Amino acid sequence: MEEVKGKIHEQVMEYLQYANEEEELVITQVLDGLLRKQRKENGSYLGGLLKASSSFDEKEQQLVMTIPNSYIIQNALNIVHGGITATLLDSAMGTLVHKILPEDMAAVTSEMKINYVAPGVGEDIKCVASIIHRGKKTFVCEGKVYRHDGKLMAHSTASFFIIPRRKSE
Repeated sequence: MEEVKGKIHEQVMEYLQYANEEEELVITQVLDGLLRKQRKENGSYLGGLLKASSSFDEKEQQLVMTIPNSYIIQNALNIVHGGITATLLDSAMGTLVHKILPEDMAAVTSEMKINYVAPGVGEDIKCVASIIHRGKKTFVCEGKVYRHDGKLMAHSTASFFIIPRRKSE
């Protein structure tokens, strides 16, 4: 373990030796994301790195998930990478399905369609997920991603296959 910690320290110090301000901010965000997962503020490393936060409206059966726009999620054009938008959509819709399912059941994405309609710019992006169809074996959801200025950025529909939850060992 000490060998691994030494290697990590060496790599971080090498990175920081020549890092510009943007690169310093990026490594801070990556480390913050890892700490968020370690502290159980997010359920996955990806959620921690994206700084995802969500709220569930049980009455409306709707989930809102938001992530800040940062260098980590931008492509070479300095807009939110389409894959990150897809990840936000899949995460928000999947989380919504899991909030509704009984604890002994889980869901996996079986199909997803996305229309990108505006570039991802601004302070953050927000996905609003809702249920279109709730069946015994599948759910169909809709997700809409909005920029900080309220403009629709992407629209998606997705199907989720319901399976028994694996018991943790």
